Amino acid sequence: MQPPRLISKTLALITLLVITSHAHARELEVPVRLSQALIHQYLVSQVYTEMGETARMWHDGCNSLVLSKPQVEVKAGVVRITSAAQAQVGTGVGDNCLVMLNWTGFVDVLEQPVLSTEPGVVELWVMDSKVYSQDGESVGITGTVWDWIKQYAHPRLERVKLDLNPTLNELESLLPLLFPNDQVFARHLLDSVKLSKVKADDGHVTLSIRLDIPQQNAPIMRPSEHEPPLTADELQHWAEVSRNLDAFLTQIIKVAGAGLELKARRLELLEVLLDARRDVLEILASPPRRGADPVRKLFAKTWSRLAPILRAESRNFPPELALRWLSFITAADALKTLDELTPDLGFTLSADALRRLARIALPKANTDALDYDLKVDPELRRALGFGPPLRPPWRHPNADLSVLSFFIAAARAEDPEEALVERLTGWLPSLDTIDEYLPMVGKLLNLAVDSALSEGELASAYQDIYRNLVLATAWQESCWRQFVESNDKYVPINSGNGSVGIMQVNQYVWRGFYDVDGLNWDIGYNARAGAEILRHYLVDYAISQDEAAASGDVQNLARATYAMYNAGPSQMTRYRDPTAPESARAIDQAFWQKFQIIRKGDPHAVAVCYADEQGDRLAHSQVQLSTRQP
Repeated sequence: MQPPRLISKTLALITLLVITSHAHARELEVPVRLSQALIHQYLVSQVYTEMGETARMWHDGCNSLVLSKPQVEVKAGVVRITSAAQAQVGTGVGDNCLVMLNWTGFVDVLEQPVLSTEPGVVELWVMDSKVYSQDGESVGITGTVWDWIKQYAHPRLERVKLDLNPTLNELESLLPLLFPNDQVFARHLLDSVKLSKVKADDGHVTLSIRLDIPQQNAPIMRPSEHEPPLTADELQHWAEVSRNLDAFLTQIIKVAGAGLELKARRLELLEVLLDARRDVLEILASPPRRGADPVRKLFAKTWSRLAPILRAESRNFPPELALRWLSFITAADALKTLDELTPDLGFTLSADALRRLARIALPKANTDALDYDLKVDPELRRALGFGPPLRPPWRHPNADLSVLSFFIAAARAEDPEEALVERLTGWLPSLDTIDEYLPMVGKLLNLAVDSALSEGELASAYQDIYRNLVLATAWQESCWRQFVESNDKYVPINSGNGSVGIMQVNQYVWRGFYDVDGLNWDIGYNARAGAEILRHYLVDYAISQDEAAASGDVQNLARATYAMYNAGPSQMTRYRDPTAPESARAIDQAFWQKFQIIRKGDPHAVAVCYADEQGDRLAHSQVQLSTRQP
């Protein structure tokens, strides 16, 4: 097994971290930390190469010493390698072996990492070793077995080398992606790289890379304060770049979530993904000035939250997978630090750079890591704790259902929800029709609640709160409407940033979780999607984190859940945060008023939304879609 790509990506990117705008060349030292898991992989690839991570140190047909299953611990200046040990001592008698001793136990070898005389190489030197019996007690073995340990085991373990030289060639394929216009500068940095020192600390072997920073030949160009508006092509560029980052993060998070066993970790990944997607929408809504790069900032912000999750969980991955993720994590760490230390340098987070990062972690992926797809992704749903996709919607725009019309009509006749969907599709409610319209929508919303409750995740004590929550949320989001009129046609009600339908589910934030056509054109599907999201937030966040006790009122579970529905899982306590923005507090208060009305048994109070323009309107009853958060 060749040394993993971790070192090459680390050196390539860490080299860039130290670029500075100082006028004179200088030397800098940059630490690179190699984890216990990585050192373990070097041991397995160089020493414990036989099946089951076994190393046959000595064998002559009758006598043998075998070490296996090495465990690595880096602590107090040394690398401790603990191996299971088996030894057989015998003597040949004709064609047979007369066994004199069979011994099993453990061998501890303490090693110190040192710089080799070979440039770019770190060696592990044996300092001491100890032998333990099966019960863990230290034993003083002398004679043949001990001689074998010193004669055969020590030299083999001192052959372990962390050789950085073979990986430096990969810099040539990476640097052009980050600094395509200054290869001379990049090559100068590359040629100056040297290892200056190495030490073992808590859980890591830390290398120091020394580099010479060359003088910059040209001043850094900063964007003008009076830049003209971006052109249509530039706006399209930012849309593409932002969605590339969304696609990249989605791919990484989906694969990471699929390998997790802890539900809490999946929730953390989901929160990171949803917040990043909201940030992408903000970038698209407010394009940057010419020369600015908010995508780099978003990458750094998102990676700060994602990296600790991946570091913690990658230790549990199988060896080959762990190596790839360690490589990916280190490379992404370096990109983040590069952005922080040299924000004004011409570093570019291009599509090719994102693809290269993705290939480190996912070398066998069958699809482009930057594919941006609005289709339902069952793997993404399962990886982040949502289970199988919702039952597909019936309503799709421009669908030719003539051949199946008979079967569809029969199915709808037997399905209360589909009958309601059929009746409500295209209905633009007014004061003259709300007495008929609102009871139908109320029934449809209650069916969505029943469907969500059938999953069995919500205790009976919270079911009334949940039902009222769904009804109040639909009131707050859309006044119980799926459609509005535009150019003499009915169209899905849309916030302008992608939130659509009766529950205002954002089709970009929830990309891959729900059918986009269904969210737009099927009021029943939209209601079920919104109800599922609310149940998820209520069960996995508000109830799980005991928000009722923290706030002093079980009904506040609804307020916490709606705050998350409006602005993401990180906003669970927003409704009771005195420092929250005034606009957010107004949204939360408007929801709370509606929830209390629904709770008192007057769901058709939604009719206030349709009051005659000549009548009195409640200011809070109108959904301000243009200012809604995704």
